[in-house]
Amino acid sequence: MYWLNGVASQLSLANALRGNKDNQSQDADKHFRQPLDIVSAEPSPHASLFVSCTSTAVYLWSVKPTVVLSFVERSEKHINEFGANKHIMWKPDATAIVILTTKNYLLLYAILNFDQRSFEFNFPHSHHAVVTGPGEGGGPRTMLLKFRLAIRVDAGVECGTSSDDTLIIATQKPAAIQCISWNPHEVNSTQTAVQSKLGIFVNSSEKVISANYDKAMNISVWITDAGRVYFIQNAGSSTPRQRRRSSSRRSSSPSAASVGMSPTIPSYKELITWTGSCFHGEEGLLDVGKQATSVAVNGKFSLIAVGTKSGKVYVYSANNYISAPTLSHEFIRQTNGPADLRSKINASQSSIKSLVWTSDGYALAVGFESKGIAIWSVYGHLLSSISDIDDIFFSQDDGVEPHLPQDKYIKGVSSLFWGPGNHNLFILSAPELKEKDDDYFAIESERASLFTLPFAKSAITNFHNADNARRGLLQMDDRILLYNYGGDYQENNTTTIDPDAVLWTQVLYPPMYITDHWPIRYSSISSDGRFVAVAGRRGLAHYNTFSNRWKMFGNQQQEQGFLVRGGMAWYKNILIAACEVLNAPVAGKLFELRLYSRDNNLDNAHILYTETLQHTPLYINICGSYLLVYTSDNVLNIYNIITRSESINAANAAIMNGNGNVNVARLEQVRRVAFGNVVARVTRVRGISLFGSHTGDQMNSLSDVISANIIILVDGKLIMLCPRIPDDDDDSDLTGQASSQSQYDLHVLSDKVEYYWIGRKSIANLLTSLWIVDGKGVKVFANLLRSDDYGFNTFSNDPFESEPSTPTTPGYLAARANIGRPYSLGFHIGPEPLSPSMSVVEMDGYSRWRIPSIQQLDEGTIHIPLDFYPHSVLLEKGVVIGIEQGMVFKESLGFMIYKMSSKTHLFIHHILQHLLRQGFEEDAVVFGRAYERLIYFGHSLEILLHTVLEEETENRPHHDPILPLVIKYLDQFPHALDVIVSCARKTEVALWDHLFSVVGEPKDLFELCLSDGRLRTATSYLIILQTMQPLAVGGKDTIRLLQKAMDVEDFELCKELVRFLSSIDNSGKTLQEALEVIKNRMDPNNPMSPNTEDAQVDKVVQSMQGLTTGT
Repeated sequence: MYWLNGVASQLSLANALRGNKDNQSQDADKHFRQPLDIVSAEPSPHASLFVSCTSTAVYLWSVKPTVVLSFVERSEKHINEFGANKHIMWKPDATAIVILTTKNYLLLYAILNFDQRSFEFNFPHSHHAVVTGPGEGGGPRTMLLKFRLAIRVDAGVECGTSSDDTLIIATQKPAAIQCISWNPHEVNSTQTAVQSKLGIFVNSSEKVISANYDKAMNISVWITDAGRVYFIQNAGSSTPRQRRRSSSRRSSSPSAASVGMSPTIPSYKELITWTGSCFHGEEGLLDVGKQATSVAVNGKFSLIAVGTKSGKVYVYSANNYISAPTLSHEFIRQTNGPADLRSKINASQSSIKSLVWTSDGYALAVGFESKGIAIWSVYGHLLSSISDIDDIFFSQDDGVEPHLPQDKYIKGVSSLFWGPGNHNLFILSAPELKEKDDDYFAIESERASLFTLPFAKSAITNFHNADNARRGLLQMDDRILLYNYGGDYQENNTTTIDPDAVLWTQVLYPPMYITDHWPIRYSSISSDGRFVAVAGRRGLAHYNTFSNRWKMFGNQQQEQGFLVRGGMAWYKNILIAACEVLNAPVAGKLFELRLYSRDNNLDNAHILYTETLQHTPLYINICGSYLLVYTSDNVLNIYNIITRSESINAANAAIMNGNGNVNVARLEQVRRVAFGNVVARVTRVRGISLFGSHTGDQMNSLSDVISANIIILVDGKLIMLCPRIPDDDDDSDLTGQASSQSQYDLHVLSDKVEYYWIGRKSIANLLTSLWIVDGKGVKVFANLLRSDDYGFNTFSNDPFESEPSTPTTPGYLAARANIGRPYSLGFHIGPEPLSPSMSVVEMDGYSRWRIPSIQQLDEGTIHIPLDFYPHSVLLEKGVVIGIEQGMVFKESLGFMIYKMSSKTHLFIHHILQHLLRQGFEEDAVVFGRAYERLIYFGHSLEILLHTVLEEETENRPHHDPILPLVIKYLDQFPHALDVIVSCARKTEVALWDHLFSVVGEPKDLFELCLSDGRLRTATSYLIILQTMQPLAVGGKDTIRLLQKAMDVEDFELCKELVRFLSSIDNSGKTLQEALEVIKNRMDPNNPMSPNTEDAQVDKVVQSMQGLTTGT
């Protein structure tokens, strides 16, 4: 989702504004802190600007380029009168800021914006074009900070926040909530509410120490000195009876939960009535560790994160206004250092200082008092944490942390915030305390520094469409990263993933586009991975991975004339973009669906088709040959994509594509579905797909669309709308009217869903699959709502020669090795094979692997836990691909290096275990044979056996024992004997009795391997026999195996057997017997005997003689 990638940058003002320090007066050196000694830093509402302040100065920064636009340095007289700077608050429209001072003043500064650009580049002698960085094309704007007035608050200021036109502060004595106008001419228009008389707090003596207003949810969250957190709304002038009557008329569907009457935006112009309830710490006396220190509101997922003194984050769900938020989940960071030091740090220094969600709501950044930051996904997967490098902090014997001269944020964080596009995290490091002298202006701590950390993020955080969810596509500040699936997208490699292939391809954005249109708002990849489209502030551009070329608009006015709103999607080589047309000739806003051909230049004259929309497009997706468009009127519009190739005259052909043919495409609306009672807030919808029980999301006809289920991801819930049998008289969808939700049955498939994707390919009897990513791993719904009339003969089951698995013993893949045969143990699932060497047998009957109804969803769900975050699934390879955060610290450099590493996880054994527990033996065999060609299929079987063995041996089975069934299943493949011995050698000896009580005696398995000529596998069983049987038996078995190895001229195995004998035979008698065997085999009169001049044989004899002489 979000991963650190690169190194941190430190923002510095040293010698940039005030010239040489030698020219400054001694008084200035004594009474003014340096510009880097920051006490507070806050971003503007849209994060394009931020303000930092020292105790004596205020600096206005631009994020791109990262420069100071304006600064105000206060005089000593001004500081003596009003106090030193303490905290910053922004006006929501970014036209003013307020500085809180140590003497309880509010200093109001206006931000004046001018059209003229500052810091313009000028290269009079340059003979080449100059290309600036991302977002730096026009240069920074000219902006000025201008002091307006100072407002004294006699009651003292504890904290503050802001709504659209009102400054909301919490006073100290008396403790009250005071609302003040942002307008300098109306500062006397205030409203005050004494906190103890509000009737909200658990204890009336509590005082508000932190306040946070969220405009998206229109709520406030207050923290009191008791460590409790309150959910606050402004009821305005409405009465409780009016609020109850309004809430009773709201819907009670799972996603449109009874949100109640929307609260009033706090404004000094109208009566403000604070109401609310406690949702964190409502129980009696709070433990110190659970006391809240900071909060962050996630308006995209309706969540509230609460940071505590213990370092734990509590995340609450706030789905309505009529009840208090409920606990959803928790974030806990583990420390890996020594236990004594770990407990000391956790008790005193793990308090959370700052919390901030990304603007898309998918990740939470947490700043700790000790040891830096941690990043979690929205539902609890730890993406990265500085605590992962505890071996660095505790590497010294005395436990003293090393000196970090540059990356000071690692030791502790004061505050943090995300930049535009969430590509950079700005961190204000915690100051290091030192002794204070008697001077009022003396520095009490070392300088707090400001850093930026670069991040790579998944493309689905901006736009969750089908192909973005299936393929690995990451966005960075200046480039995109494409996952190569092990090299050339694995087009010609069907048996493995090349570990040496370059996994990620880095593609830089075209400089001429990104310099003016940063940050990238949407990105979309085609289903085959060939094409990628990106869209920033205006226009769009697309990229061909085969030709490595970008295409952009040649006409800059056309590029500036529209912006992508709602997303983009690829249909074959056609790019479909939902756009808002700027400066349209019609009244109001104009929205369109535009179709562009990848083969044509980007130009309005080459648009294939345009469809006008009546409402704002919010989301688009492609399911087969149909386009889904969700608009702001809460309606899903479904279009058929019609393409054809028409012959045109040569003149037009030369203009279009030069080959006499032109691709013609158009959209035809076929259906409209209203979500009035399903979705309460249209901006919360993250994904919409059509799902057929037999076709997945590949809709090929109108009948597929009409009968398809609709999947909606909204507020973290995955909802499925199942169509009812239509009435013969109902023709609403044909007359252009939107079908109502009453025509569908609503079901919640899963909650706490971060994203999902639908398997596009069918793998044997896995006809359809729905993959869901939550904070713990992946959940799979296989064959959801599929009918029961699928016989095994309908699935692809072409027989092929079985390929061996990953070798479990040395030399397993040698040319002379016998890979064995299936049914070695005599077990059969399904009909008898036609020949002993045939590993694929056509099953009789019907497949039982399905989830027939939503009510049986839980028992049919397959859970795949992961220790990394997944970004795609390779169905045909049987693996989940993901990313794990890596960190490297070099003392010689003094700073951290952050890297991303790709991870894979086999999912085959998870599905096989589920099928065997359900008793679907035939389905398990059919599914397993679809992956038998993979060289790591044997490894999957080994993991299956090991997992089941450990679960059942440790007396913690969650289901009935299935180890006998697993052994029976393994015997359907030629890997069985190798898998069993490899699993035994990697497990504790205490588990062997249980394993071989089911499999059979290891002596019998050894004999079976000898009879089949599987000498390498038999060698592994010797180790088992040596442990479980006396030496006499083990030595004789070794000599028999040695004779077999001499017969097949496997002299490497002979040497290994000699070493094995030397380790178990202290008397040397068995070694003498083995030497006699070799001598007999080397009879020169025997033409079948190996030649004594053979170098390999000679080495074996020398080894034998050396060993016998030593004994």
